[in-house]
Amino acid sequence: MSETFWTAVGSIGTALALGFVGWQAYLTRAALRVSQLMTADAIRSRLDSQAPGVTLKLSAPPWEPLAWTSTGMPCNNWPPSQTWHFPAEQEGANRLVLQQVLVLENLSDRRVEVRCEGDLVVVGEENRPSAAGVFLLEPGDRSAAIYLQRDFTIKQLAGNFAAKQAGAELPHQVLGSVTVEDDRDNGSTDRWDLVLTGCPVEPVPDREGLWRVAPWHLTEGSGLRTLDYNLLPPRQRIHWVSRARGVQLPAPGAS
Repeated sequence: MSETFWTAVGSIGTALALGFVGWQAYLTRAALRVSQLMTADAIRSRLDSQAPGVTLKLSAPPWEPLAWTSTGMPCNNWPPSQTWHFPAEQEGANRLVLQQVLVLENLSDRRVEVRCEGDLVVVGEENRPSAAGVFLLEPGDRSAAIYLQRDFTIKQLAGNFAAKQAGAELPHQVLGSVTVEDDRDNGSTDRWDLVLTGCPVEPVPDREGLWRVAPWHLTEGSGLRTLDYNLLPPRQRIHWVSRARGVQLPAPGAS
């Protein structure tokens, strides 16, 4: 047979051998990846079983809406008949408070650190709101009431109303986050992100420049329907290989 034929056969053999080696390498990498995922899942399950059992309970926002006051907390209700004239009363002291109350309970046998950020306050001295900040929660204890709270001018809430009518995201929101963790380096961190918003005021029909608190609706019920809030916010959990070194366990499905 010709030399060209044997050269071609040799090339095919070489290609097949290289392909076999490549396929073996692929299978090895795939097996290693499966092993890594199984190990990560096992570590994640162990950390979940050891994570502190802390619950966060949110109440529904109060209705009728609350009126901001310079004298502190608690805030009073705006009456359903309240109206505001634009532009004379669209800004200034006649602000409206959006509020939800949350309580944390530590059901575990370990003390935990709670970190509150954003629009989260507690009732401080002389009934004045102060930042909820960072505090410890002992085993079996419940926190004092924490308020997801912020006050808005009527102009800002009118802006929310206009955004809703346009199908856009509401620009004025009450935002907060709660983070809970214990003292273990190889442990977990739980976080809840909280959002409260809405458009509890609306134009008075056929009265230009006049706004009111959203009234009771025949089929949709109280004005609480105008608020966007969550009673069961999703919990996000970070699993730590080492909290001190900032090394996290990859989230499920991460490459």
